[in-house]
Amino acid sequence: MILEKLKTRNGKKFMVAVLVVFVLTAIVMTRAMIGGVIEQYNIPLADWDIEMYMMQSFMITIYSSVFTLLFSVPLAYWFLGGDENTER
Repeated sequence: MILEKLKTRNGKKFMVAVLVVFVLTAIVMTRAMIGGVIEQYNIPLADWDIEMYMMQSFMITIYSSVFTLLFSVPLAYWFLGGDENTER
């Protein structure tokens, strides 16, 4: 049933909206985390070792995924909600 809804026009709009939310969330998380480490600890990006890159990348991925999941719930109701036309 869900796959059928995702194949519709509104389902495709939903997937595009989720992708946009993920990209925006990843940009914000990257800016906040990388900028926070550079500002807080005064370690320039050029001086980072591979473990710091991996740790920050993992944290950005996890946080972006969680926020995307949270923000996609209202989008699912908006795009994939019922097709009934109720007048109020």
